[in-house]
Amino acid sequence: MGAPTSLRLKSELLPGGLDQAIKHLSERIRSNPKDNFLEDLAQLGRLRQASMSNHRRSGAVFTPYAIAEEIVKFVDLRNGDTVCDPAVGPGVFLLAAAERKMQLGESVSSICSTLRGVDLDPVSIEVARATLQLWAAWRGGVWPETDRLLVGDGLLDIPDEWHGTCDVVIGNPPFLGQLKSETSRDRSRAQALKQRFGSRYTAYVDESMLFFLLAVELISKDGRVSLIVPSSTLGSDSSQLAREWIDSRLALSEIWVGGRSVFDSAAVDVIAPILRSEKRDECTIVRYETQDALVVPRPLPGRWSSLLAHANGVPTVAIANTRRLGNRAVVTADFRDAYYWLAERVVEAVQNDDRPKLVTVGLVDPFCYRYGDVQTRFAKQRFQRPVVKIEDNPPTRLASWVEQRLIPKLLVATQTRIVECYADIKGELLPSTPLVTIIPEQESQLWHLMAAVSSPPASAWLASAAAGTGLSQGTMRLRASLIADLPLPELSKAWDLGAELAHEIQENGADDELMRRFGETMNQAYGFPSSELLHWWISQIPKKRP
Repeated sequence: MGAPTSLRLKSELLPGGLDQAIKHLSERIRSNPKDNFLEDLAQLGRLRQASMSNHRRSGAVFTPYAIAEEIVKFVDLRNGDTVCDPAVGPGVFLLAAAERKMQLGESVSSICSTLRGVDLDPVSIEVARATLQLWAAWRGGVWPETDRLLVGDGLLDIPDEWHGTCDVVIGNPPFLGQLKSETSRDRSRAQALKQRFGSRYTAYVDESMLFFLLAVELISKDGRVSLIVPSSTLGSDSSQLAREWIDSRLALSEIWVGGRSVFDSAAVDVIAPILRSEKRDECTIVRYETQDALVVPRPLPGRWSSLLAHANGVPTVAIANTRRLGNRAVVTADFRDAYYWLAERVVEAVQNDDRPKLVTVGLVDPFCYRYGDVQTRFAKQRFQRPVVKIEDNPPTRLASWVEQRLIPKLLVATQTRIVECYADIKGELLPSTPLVTIIPEQESQLWHLMAAVSSPPASAWLASAAAGTGLSQGTMRLRASLIADLPLPELSKAWDLGAELAHEIQENGADDELMRRFGETMNQAYGFPSSELLHWWISQIPKKRP
């Protein structure tokens, strides 16, 4: 075992508490080099995060050593592998990689020369440097005079000579979704990223997916990649081009499903796709909490969400029909101007009120509109029976919107486990974003389309395309474009009966037997007389609310 003679750090960058913790750990290693210091070394990263006042703004989240260790095992490290973390933070992934390589028999001096990392935060880089220097001293090696831990933007400042020379790219890049102002990138950086990644870049793509694009460029011929990212990136529309581009170059071989319990400071469901250069026909899904492994066929290009659907027990539904819902109906998501216009005009209904009723996502259950049964929140207010005041001469755009919506239509909730749809047969409801509106080209087809959209095959098909995009791994966020792409069944007596049953359920209320009959009938209409599909769908139906 070694003992550090002096740490080559910029101590002036370190907060006092961190500086003292590093010096104290150095002395402990010097005094008791045979002790196990892995957890102590990893703890330096947690101390760094605790000292950051803006870690949420930067997307920086401390990764527990046990998680980094597990991800490292998945990428099959080999002696001599060059390992890069392009958002290295305080260095916990490089620490786990160093320890793993030592277990494989690689010398400490060799290991130290193979570690690379970049981070915007100079303090975190110094913590990473201290962590690895102390590890090298503890394990009996000497930290090199120069290292490859650099301060910079991992997406924009990676040295050219690193491209194509990294055997393994691992890490936990920042989660910076672009729909919230506190985490959105500024205009100048957006322009730089657009120039850097070209057509693969979209305005709303999560920052973590851009790191995947970078990783593919960094790895060597036989390289491997594993980055922890939000589950939503598996099926988000904004990441579709990125996923397809990645699939054209590497194979998605495994996916590690971490869930929401991985990080104690970030309430987000996470996964870690593992990419390899060798093509495979199958993909392995591993759950962190149970270590259960499931082997499934490799997904279609860009359709990574199907893996999470498999992990969640969603039956596979391969619908061959080419006729889509969008061919028979206009499927739209309402615009934000309508929301702001409604926000100033929604009031509580009075007796015998004939003004248009408001629909929110929270009021839509399968075949049911819960108006008056439950309260709904809209524009920071609560309503029991919300209606909309419409002035005599509303703005032209809003007047047109109201006219287009006050007709018979289907309304689909967008945060759900299975499709939750309600038929507004009288055309008396005004939807609030983010509801999706389906207007049949022929009003006579309303119940047929209702049956198709509400069917078990539709829910399974949509879940496969959008699993994890909702608020949890088990929910999906349905987009208008995805719903429009839903295949329809072939014309048949089963579909006719399904339409009749959908009408009956909505008009008279659902009981377990009627829902079962509807599910069985629509499974037949789609050509999937599957008890597994039926049981899954029934198990996902929301429990009746009081």
